[in-house]
Amino acid sequence: MPFSTSDLTLLRLRCDSCRQYTEKLVTLLVRKDTIPCSFCGTQINLKTPHNTVLIKQTAEACAKIGEALAQVVS
Repeated sequence: MPFSTSDLTLLRLRCDSCRQYTEKLVTLLVRKDTIPCSFCGTQINLKTPHNTVLIKQTAEACAKIGEALAQVVS
C-alpha cells in the first residue's frame, strides 16, 4: 500500500493486559502481527478482528489523503 507524508499518523491501541494505550505509526502496524505494550510489555495482537479493521481503515484513509495531497502539489 503506498503511503505519503500522511503516513505519520499515530494509532492508539489498548493493551488487554494493563488497559493502557500504546501509540504506533500506522506504517509500522500494517507490517506486523503483534507489538509490545509500551507500559507492561505484553504483546498486543494486531490480527484481532477489531484491530485488523482499525489498522486497515486508517491505512486506507492515509493513502487517500496522500493521493489528494499529491494532486494538490502537482
